[in-house]
Order: sequence, then C-alpha cells, then structure tokens
Amino acid sequence: MTLIPVFKPGTHTAVDGRKITFTLDNCVDLAESYDPSLSEAPAVIGHPKLTAPAYGWAKSFEIKDGLVYAKLEQVNPEFAEAFNAGSYKKRSLSIYLPDSPGNPKPGHYYARHIGFLGAAAPAIKGLPDANFAESDGEKGAAEFAMPFDESIIDTLKSLREYLIEKEGIEKTDQILPNWRIESLSAQADFKEKELIKESSMTKPNEVSFAEQQAKLDADSEALKQRELAIAKKEQEQKRAEFVSFADKLVTEGKLLPIHKTSVVEVFMSLGNEPISFAEGGTTVNSSPADLIKKVLSERPNFMDFAEKSASDKDQNDDDDKDDPKIIAAKAKKYQQEQKEKGNIISISQAVEYVTKQAKQ
Repeated sequence: MTLIPVFKPGTHTAVDGRKITFTLDNCVDLAESYDPSLSEAPAVIGHPKLTAPAYGWAKSFEIKDGLVYAKLEQVNPEFAEAFNAGSYKKRSLSIYLPDSPGNPKPGHYYARHIGFLGAAAPAIKGLPDANFAESDGEKGAAEFAMPFDESIIDTLKSLREYLIEKEGIEKTDQILPNWRIESLSAQADFKEKELIKESSMTKPNEVSFAEQQAKLDADSEALKQRELAIAKKEQEQKRAEFVSFADKLVTEGKLLPIHKTSVVEVFMSLGNEPISFAEGGTTVNSSPADLIKKVLSERPNFMDFAEKSASDKDQNDDDDKDDPKIIAAKAKKYQQEQKEKGNIISISQAVEYVTKQAKQ
C-alpha cells in the first residue's frame, strides 16, 4: 500500500465557490469515519462521473503530522508510472459533508473519491507531493462534491400530496399511485449502485466477472422483492377500503352479510381504467369501482320496504324468513338483547345470526 497526503485543516474553497472551514477534529472525523466495506473511495483522474475508471482504492485514511493521508491499494501500474512521472501530481479530495444527502455515514465527514489532477491549479496549498514509492514535498488541491439529486422523486411526492388534498385518495391512486413513486425511488437506488459497480470493474483481476454478476443479480432480486412488497401493500390497502365500504352497506341495510365477500372480491377484480359514457346529457368519466359504489350506495334500504299485509303473511309464514324488513327487525332486536347482556355486536353480525336461525 502507498501512503499519500490528500487533505489538511484550514478554510478551503470548493469548486462551486463555497468556503468551508475544516478543523483538525473534522479531519480526524473524516479519517475515523471511513469504512471501505460501507463505501469505498476510488482514486480517479480529475472529478469525473461514476462511470469513469478507478485507478486505485483507498484502504483507509489516517492523520499524520497534521495532514490527512490516504492508504491506497490495487493501484494501476500504468497510472502509478504516469503519476511518478509528474503527469498527475496534484490531489483533490471529494468529501461528503455531514448533512449531504446520500452520505454513507450521516453526521460525519466522509471521503467520496480522490481526484488526481494534471494542469488544474491546486486549491489547497502546502500538501507535500508524493509518488508510489516514497514522499517528498509540494502542493495539492481539494474539491467537495455533492451526491445524487433526488429532486424528481421529491417533486412526485409533493404532487401526490397536492392531488390527495384536491382530488382525494381514490382519484390520486388512479393518477399517481404511491407504489409507482416507491418503485422509482428503488430503481434510482439500484441504478446508482450499478454505476458505482461499473466504475470498480476496470481491472479484471480486482473482482471476477462472476462475483460482479452475482452482486448485480442479488441487487436486481432485492429490487424485485421490494416492488412486490409495495404492490402487496397497495392491494391490502385496497381490500381494507372495500371491506369497510361493504360493512357500511350492511350496517345501512343495503347489503346482506352473505353477499359481503362477493362484493369485495368483485371490487378487487376491477381494473383502474376509467369508463366514459353519456348519461342525462352529460359525460360520465369514472373508475369501475366508483361506478359500482355509486349504484350500491343508492340502493333502497331493505329495512324501509313496505310491510307485507297480514293476509299475505298468513298465506305463507315461511316467506317471513326471507322478508328483509323482518330480518332487519329481528337483527336489531337481537343486537339490543346482546347489548343488555354486555355483548356488543355489529348489525351485520346480528343479521347473520337471525338469518341462520331462520334457516334452522
């Protein structure tokens, strides 16, 4: 391994013009927070994108004589030769700040990559020069990079919140379901990891193709499982909503308990594509679920049906067993009896009970 000075305490100007002060304690935090198993800092030329090749890797960082040194390993021999020849004498450290999004260790300074510069002017004075055999003395540079921007996903989340406020949760789920945003977020995480892997696959002898492919396959499977979990959660939320709606119909006397499960399953099988048709001179544009909800909600309450005449009842007492009004009356009576005994039951449970009793 080669030990190279890459940073020092002081007030430095980042490439975006910000002046940032680093104390010796900040530099100690930078060195001690580094964990290559968590996020490994590559040695690169300049400050390129993630797809650029790595010419070495930082094994660790340490404080020595008031400076931050990087221990480099797996250094590309051709790059080492060019560096020793003076082609890339300057160093520039890209650092995650404690509050940077995507920081592997939030709350701490963390090395992102070490940029080796050619003709670029150094930003930090006083760093000793080095080569891949020994150190002597000259100057270097520092750069502070910001990580992945998640503004698009944040915008979609804000848009969904706005739609919920204006249109309601059901309409919003048709336009911009939450599982799609979660899926995009998961894909962004996966793609960023994939790009990082690409930058590390510059030397065949560093990591075998089979190992790289195995990790990619594992990440792809993890993404797939996450998407399945999100879709399953969405289905569970939809089922809970439809069950609640069916329970309300039963309580209002618009649906018999025996039909509740059938209604819920019909709802679950419906698609989300809206249906458009003309009705009374206007155009209706609603989802299948909303249309069926409207029909069921506007059904007459079977407890309001007219009573059969006494003569009709005398002709066939068995018909009383299926009379919705009589069933409802018996159910309310049974519910009250149970309440007086200290047992609280729903109207749907009471209807189910008296219906079974009538069949016996």
